[in-house]
Amino acid sequence: MRYIIESALTQATLLNRTLVLPSFVYARSCEFEIDVCALFMTMVNRGDAIGWDEWRDLPMEKQMGWRVPMSMMLDLPHLRSKYNVILVEEYLRFHGMDPGKEWSNGAWHRTDYLAQNMTILVVKNQEYDPEGMVRVDNRDAIFKAHDPHHPHDRSYEHGAMGKRAMPEIPGQGELHDKLTAVIGNDLVMDWNKARDAVSGFFNNTGDMIEVEEFLLGMDYLKSVVEPIRQVAPAHRIHGWVDDYSGVTEDVLVIEGEIHLNRKPGGMRFTTIKGRDDFARCAVLGLRPTQRVRDLAAKVHDRLRDRMDGRMWMAGHMRRGDFVTTGWVMESTIEAHFKRIKSRLAMGRAMLKRIHRERTLTTYDVPDVVADANQLLYNPPLPTDPFFLATDERSPEGLKFMRESGALFIGDLITAKDRREFGWGIMVTDVLALVEQSVLATSYYFYAHAMSSVAGGAVNLRAVRGADPRTTLID
Repeated sequence: MRYIIESALTQATLLNRTLVLPSFVYARSCEFEIDVCALFMTMVNRGDAIGWDEWRDLPMEKQMGWRVPMSMMLDLPHLRSKYNVILVEEYLRFHGMDPGKEWSNGAWHRTDYLAQNMTILVVKNQEYDPEGMVRVDNRDAIFKAHDPHHPHDRSYEHGAMGKRAMPEIPGQGELHDKLTAVIGNDLVMDWNKARDAVSGFFNNTGDMIEVEEFLLGMDYLKSVVEPIRQVAPAHRIHGWVDDYSGVTEDVLVIEGEIHLNRKPGGMRFTTIKGRDDFARCAVLGLRPTQRVRDLAAKVHDRLRDRMDGRMWMAGHMRRGDFVTTGWVMESTIEAHFKRIKSRLAMGRAMLKRIHRERTLTTYDVPDVVADANQLLYNPPLPTDPFFLATDERSPEGLKFMRESGALFIGDLITAKDRREFGWGIMVTDVLALVEQSVLATSYYFYAHAMSSVAGGAVNLRAVRGADPRTTLID
């Protein structure tokens, strides 16, 4: 959900439009018996509500899901202080329609959501970035940036193989031919590879555009803390702003999903400013609710107390559906746990090194200052336990890991915490947000590169000023 909203916010903001989010999401499970949870939440059959058959073969209780208000998953007041965002129920009410008509599957209804005389434009999924196209935020910005009469702006210091004027119609010349041969059938190529290929060969023909995007491990992570630079042929570039800023329809809808096999944001960025604006959205705009952050802060302090004031480390173990899909890191609990402990042993050595050297760095994201608290406390001991966020729920698996040094969220929150937080903490997905926020505050963090939960934790670590060396994703 996080990276879908990040992309949608970027798309809406670039077009100066208001983003309309579903009023609710569906949680997969509840921490207690379903008859207890049903007293507090609306229980639905996920297949019926969403229209998918993915869960039809599961036992009936496994087919159930829980409708959770969006306001429980995101800090909406904070998000609205920075971006134009409303919920579907608010949109419907504003236009004099019944909020109860909101579709259960979260999709935008093409007709029922339109008030009288309203118009709609649907961007077909295959039109967003069809094969052979590189979707960027603003293509025109590159050409303006390389106009010699354009006012100099630090944001545009990077560009098509250097800061030069670009031709009005790219796609011709010796440089184009050389780079086209190097890039071959790929959409884009690494900046350094392109630079090496044409080293000492620059002329006045600029027909390759540099684009910025984000990469850290696998695309499933969807983290925005490690920007990369690439080059793409200008004729393949299509700008979101260039193509859709002139749309006059009241509602603009992108059909289908546009996040699978794509980098964060659902597009690349032609300027450093554009890239940084998206990074701010991801690491500063989207954050969990105040209740989640407050409880995570309590757990952080309790963990350090458990370590007698030393630093503490954390890991994320994704099991659950990853086991059935074959994405799990190790097939058995024992092997998976051993892998995590070995990575945290490496982390302990890194914390000792940082503590000894007394120097800190930050992730390459805007507006971040190194967190000096990383130097205040002693590194963990080999015998110290560690925090483990996991969706593993088998009693025997939890018993094995607990006896081997793991501390779980249930070991660290009290009945008083649960009462103060409210019924939302019964929802596994909400509890996972608390775990994610705890992971973000750990002094060292290890996780699997195929999990967006880990990606969200990395983003939160970046915004608090964590040293990149204190995070390991593999």
